[in-house]
Amino acid sequence: MEPLLYERIFQLQKTHWWYRSRERFLDVLLRELPKDGKVLDAGCGPGSMLHYLGRYGKVTGVDSYAPALAMASSHFAGTLIQGELNSLPFDDGTFSLVVACEVLYHRNVADVADVVRELTRVIKPGGTLLIIDSAYTSCSSDHDLTAHGVRRFTKVELVNVMRIAGLEVVRATYAYALLLPLVWLLRRCKSLFGVRGEPGEELHETWGPLNSLVIGWFSIEAYLAGLVGIPFGLSVQVLGHKYNTTDSEFKILVSDEEGDAI
Repeated sequence: MEPLLYERIFQLQKTHWWYRSRERFLDVLLRELPKDGKVLDAGCGPGSMLHYLGRYGKVTGVDSYAPALAMASSHFAGTLIQGELNSLPFDDGTFSLVVACEVLYHRNVADVADVVRELTRVIKPGGTLLIIDSAYTSCSSDHDLTAHGVRRFTKVELVNVMRIAGLEVVRATYAYALLLPLVWLLRRCKSLFGVRGEPGEELHETWGPLNSLVIGWFSIEAYLAGLVGIPFGLSVQVLGHKYNTTDSEFKILVSDEEGDAI
């Protein structure tokens, strides 16, 4: 990710509708989890999720980019470690919850399956992995270049990579459905006419009342995601459970649907 984008995230992460709405979806995805475990924010960047994840236990953040960790340390007093996701500096079974938010699409991830296996390694039996990432290759844009993103995912792809890592997928949904047709059309038009955006221009401060309105709308989407799942959206979110023979509290809410590409 370009330094400009890290700085923009750092400035907006407490108020912007994208980050505030993401918490609404997480409230639904993580609602059955205990609140007293050890939590890893894998690829924490400037720390947009560190305080929220504190609801689920003691949080550790890890990231490979030292300036981003410096930004995170300015508002987070917990443990922050510089490290690579394909070789995490933790023992097997250290964490009850591991969250990887918008990191698998990054160009530094050479092998997605290897990274997911490494994330799974540091989860204790009965623990949980949450992956949130960008959806649909056709929605790629100049913003992805600024973020060093080289791939996007469908729900089926992330479900499969979790299962390959040995996880039981218990919930999978898209998010930000309202945005998908708008963003897809805008980005396709820009591509068609050769319009190049300024680095980081898609992430900017939103007028207060509109910011609140959008958060309200995505709170409704989050509720629907918890009930039946959302069949499309700009983000894909998958929750996996590390197998434990004594655990039976999770109900599988995922089907093996095909035709999941746009």
